[in-house]
Amino acid sequence: MTSVIFKKKDEYLISFRIEGHSGFDEEGEDIVCSAISMISQTTLIGILEVLKIDVEYYIEDGFLNLSLEKKSMGEIEKSQVLLQTMLLGLRNIEITYGDYINVKVEEV
Repeated sequence: MTSVIFKKKDEYLISFRIEGHSGFDEEGEDIVCSAISMISQTTLIGILEVLKIDVEYYIEDGFLNLSLEKKSMGEIEKSQVLLQTMLLGLRNIEITYGDYINVKVEEV
C-alpha cells in the first residue's frame, strides 16, 4: 500500500511524503502506482519549473518527500493550487483504489 501524508500549517499545505508501492499489480503494470507517481511528480515539476521555487525534495523508488516549511509565505501561497490539486487527485484515486493508497492530512 502507498501511504501519502500531507502536512498542513494553518490553512496551507506545506509538505507531503509518499511512501511504498501500491501492490495493485506487478511492477510496470501497476496503474495505481503509475497514477500516484504522475500526479506527485507533475506537482514537483510545477513547483520547480513553473513557479521557479527551489524546494527541498527527495525522490527514490517508492518514495517522494517535498517540504516548503523553510520557504517564504509568498512561495507557500503560490504553491497551494498545485498542492491542493495534487491532494484532490490522490483522494480521488483513494475513492476507487482505497485498498492500495491511504491519504492523510495532518495539522502541524
